[in-house]
Amino acid sequence: MPSRRAATRRVALVLIGSVLAALILPLLLPFPQREEGLTLCYPVVGPVQRFNLDLSGAALARTRAHEDAHAAQCRRDGAIRHFVRGAFPSKRLAAEAEAYCAEANFAVSKGGDARLEYARIQDELREMAWFRRLSSDALNNSLASQCPLIAVAAAREEADWQARRQGAGSR
Repeated sequence: MPSRRAATRRVALVLIGSVLAALILPLLLPFPQREEGLTLCYPVVGPVQRFNLDLSGAALARTRAHEDAHAAQCRRDGAIRHFVRGAFPSKRLAAEAEAYCAEANFAVSKGGDARLEYARIQDELREMAWFRRLSSDALNNSLASQCPLIAVAAAREEADWQARRQGAGSR
């Protein structure tokens, strides 16, 4: 009986230690070089955000808008659902599209062009390893469904820009 109890304690300690390491290590490890921000979603604690220390001003504000959207998703979904959602490319795409839309909305509210912001976030989604197997139509549809106002404004601005360009070319 004592050996069984001791074995159970050891297994429990290993499990607890593993869970603690998985939760704490991402907070202690150096920040990934090419990342601008990161939102970790923990049970009980909720979202924990980290930002690249090299960011400042407008770049930091834009990254905060993106990561704040992920934090809101974490609070809305809960940690376990948020984690499971991120394991499926289509669900992850919806979450990333929502965050990129928040980023684009922020940039447009600060005077950015909707067509340029929309094109930029389309490109960023295409470059993400998670979405390389998805078609451009799937990416565009997900993005348009998550931020219809930016999509409409971008299409309108693009049509205006094309018309001005065609008008200047015919002179």
